[in-house]
Amino acid sequence: MNKKSIILIIIVVILIVAGFFLRGKITSFFKSDAGIVPPVSITPPTEEASTTPPVSPVTPGTPQSSQLKPKYPPYSGRDPKEVRPVPEEVKLFTEDQKKRIYAEIENYGDAVKKDQDFFNGWIQGGLLKKIIGDFEGARDMWEYAGIIRPQNSTSFANLGELYWRYLPNFPKSELNFKASIKNKPTEVASYISLSDLYFYSYSAQAALADDILLEGLAVNNNDINLMKALGALYERQKDYTKALEWWKKVLAKDPSNAEVSAKIKELEEKIK
Repeated sequence: MNKKSIILIIIVVILIVAGFFLRGKITSFFKSDAGIVPPVSITPPTEEASTTPPVSPVTPGTPQSSQLKPKYPPYSGRDPKEVRPVPEEVKLFTEDQKKRIYAEIENYGDAVKKDQDFFNGWIQGGLLKKIIGDFEGARDMWEYAGIIRPQNSTSFANLGELYWRYLPNFPKSELNFKASIKNKPTEVASYISLSDLYFYSYSAQAALADDILLEGLAVNNNDINLMKALGALYERQKDYTKALEWWKKVLAKDPSNAEVSAKIKELEEKIK
């Protein structure tokens, strides 16, 4: 093979190699009718890309799995729309007032039937039923409110009062007040109501009447209403020394309260 043939072969090899490495650049020099053709970049499919199904585009207004309302157990209580007044409870209402209350009960009943997740509907419907003396109907609505919102405090506090004063079941009342306190430890009224339940009605737990108020004070930074409740409780228990101690603490927080000052003088006379 002569020298010229060898040089020619080398040149051809160089051109082939250069063409291989510059093939993505070369296309940029060619033009189509639409203009310059850009180089195409191809990403090799990964294992994830090859095994993950394509995601359908989200159409506005179409419920997605993350947007769907949670599934709740079926409501099994009395019909939320039912109006069952107790004559003794509604005797002070005018006919017009009764009609409006009954209409509201039906409205809230319709609303919660259409949307079980309507928490305020269960609460307000229960309140209206309680107003007309339908305590069982109120109970059913509030108990379901606790099922759909187990972390709320309102339905449990309402049930605590209901099972104490209207459908007497003191263990259930205690259980619901405790649930209300657990869910909202800053709700002072629940501590006071539970203490009153213990003192006035639930004799088996009467010794806990002051404990629950002290628990509330520990959580609520010496709330003055809890202090007053403790002072009044110890006074009812005829423990005048402890009562005086707490009424003095109340006065320290509210120095201009003439009634508290008079209470302190009265207790000091009893202790003498």
